Amino acid sequence: MRKKLVAAAPLLCFALACHAQSSVTLYGVMDTGITYTNNQSGGKTWQLNSGSRGASKWGLKGREDLGNGYAALFTLEGAISSTTGSMLANRIFGRYADVGLTGPFGTVTIGRQYDLAIDYAQGLSGALRFMGALGTHAGDNDNLWGSYELDNVIKYATPNIDGFSASALTSLGGVPGDPSRNSAYEFGLGYAGGPLKFGATYMNLRNPAVSLYGATGAPVTGQTFANPITNPVFSGYVSANRMQVASAGALYTIGASTLGAQFSYTGFGDIVHTNSTPNTGNAHLTNYEVSYLYQFTPFTDAGIAYDWTDAQSAHYGQLNFGAQYNLSKATFLYVITAWQHASGTNSVGHAAVANISTLNASSTPNQVAVRVGIRHSF
Repeated sequence: MRKKLVAAAPLLCFALACHAQSSVTLYGVMDTGITYTNNQSGGKTWQLNSGSRGASKWGLKGREDLGNGYAALFTLEGAISSTTGSMLANRIFGRYADVGLTGPFGTVTIGRQYDLAIDYAQGLSGALRFMGALGTHAGDNDNLWGSYELDNVIKYATPNIDGFSASALTSLGGVPGDPSRNSAYEFGLGYAGGPLKFGATYMNLRNPAVSLYGATGAPVTGQTFANPITNPVFSGYVSANRMQVASAGALYTIGASTLGAQFSYTGFGDIVHTNSTPNTGNAHLTNYEVSYLYQFTPFTDAGIAYDWTDAQSAHYGQLNFGAQYNLSKATFLYVITAWQHASGTNSVGHAAVANISTLNASSTPNQVAVRVGIRHSF
């Protein structure tokens, strides 16, 4: 349930005197789970996790009717820890901080936002539908879970036309004399109609360490680099000068069953050799996913997925299972299990070890995690 805080304000709109309807909505999610892991940094672990099925968060959405089908809108949203009460990533509104206009032409928003994978790819994944962060493609190397956001975004989304929609965005780097540095652009396309859902995205970034991953400084050849990524699946490639991410996926529902398939490609170009990133040249990771979800009753569903990540010199296979029981429209209980196996040589030049997303790396090629929790939306 979302709480509307403000309503009704006068406004002159498009040469016609009228009374605009304004509203601000407070909303959020509290999600907490208990996780058992067979190996994190060499030992078994029991821990309490926030945002186990999806981020614990709170936010404000505002909308003002301008008349003639137009409206102004804004979103402020931040991630919080339900286990400590702290804000995450040292940002009050680290997930969204944008303002814009919407109307018959579509919607334009500017400010900090997620990339278009959230609109067109995330909803097709087993991670969002029944697994949570544990079920992301190895390390969330393609950012389809939305582990990282973009600053300085200008985004345009078309109206929905017969089930089709499209979007484009650019993230401005703001570097004097080099407008492309620390910048990004992206395109997305989706369809939802009847039993079929489909989505595809393409993103191109310059200096992803800064523009996407939030590094405090750009990597320089041979010097110390404070790498913002710790997951060895792709941390050794983060000092790249260029990055490309492409994805495509689909869901098809037949009765109580939903079949899913997803593909993504993450490419790093012109990697800078630093003290924490030993590579040069180019590297890529290709992710494949198949999933199946069954709705047993209106209150209970369960799903299974298999993810395969073909990295530059390593492979990661992960089997995921998740189930939930809805206590109400706002609250559900869940259980999720993930098993990952790694082989080859990882991005930092060592024997590949398993590292399920949001956990510390195993000391072996295998890692198993089991999580039970509760999620409440307001």
